[in-house]
Amino acid sequence: MTAQATGPVAPVVLPSPSSEPTTLTRASAIIAGRVIRQFVRNRMMLIVTVAFPLLQLFMLLAAFGVLVRDTQDVDYVRRLAPLIVLTTAFSSILTTAIALWSDIRSGVFDRLRAMPLDMRAYVFGRIGGDFVRIMGVAVLVTLVAHTVGFRFSRGPLAVLGFFGIVALFGMMCSALAVAVALVAQHPGIIVRYVQMPTLVLTLMSSGYVPLEAFPHWIRPAVSVNPVSLAADALAGLSHRGALTAPVLGTAAWTLGVTAVCTAVATRRFAMLVKRG
Repeated sequence: MTAQATGPVAPVVLPSPSSEPTTLTRASAIIAGRVIRQFVRNRMMLIVTVAFPLLQLFMLLAAFGVLVRDTQDVDYVRRLAPLIVLTTAFSSILTTAIALWSDIRSGVFDRLRAMPLDMRAYVFGRIGGDFVRIMGVAVLVTLVAHTVGFRFSRGPLAVLGFFGIVALFGMMCSALAVAVALVAQHPGIIVRYVQMPTLVLTLMSSGYVPLEAFPHWIRPAVSVNPVSLAADALAGLSHRGALTAPVLGTAAWTLGVTAVCTAVATRRFAMLVKRG
């Protein structure tokens, strides 16, 4: 499934300059609000990041729930639900990158550049709005999964840790989306270099099936897959399982990917700001 920006681009309404320039925090909050409104009004974004993952949850539970329970004596929703929560963050890379690319090419970015505004507010607002969206969708999907048997059984601190891992994973996804949008020359490149890798990483993860179900030769790659590590961390925090290695692995992937993407995006963003 590909996501394309639909409908008119939502305007950015910033306060008129007065005796004091618009503060970075206030401008970032305004742009973050625009990002959230844009998401709520865009049916394609809602389908890709909310409806499609929930459809996956119900279809896979219906198809494999009884089989997994009978063969492995495991409630499949405990393994599947964490992966679906991550899928909502992973799928946001494509929609966010295309929305950001459209902003840059539609004139919104040039309009902001002409204002007495710290342009860092655009980046902070975009990332902040995406973070709120990712966490909101994660909470919604978790609540829906609760209706089909998903439960937290390790206490309130584990619940906070669960959503902390989602936040780390979402931070990595947001950094990837910004970097891809700033580098790509047209939306087709975004779709080509985002959709297939994210699909492969999701399918080749231990979120759908345990690591032991994969052939021996591919297990090393599956075990270090960022989706596998994050899914295992969420499964461990919600029910049972290893925690140290998955949590540290997720943190390492987040820091590494975010650092690389930040370096790329900073350089590209500086070029755009200076462009005449």
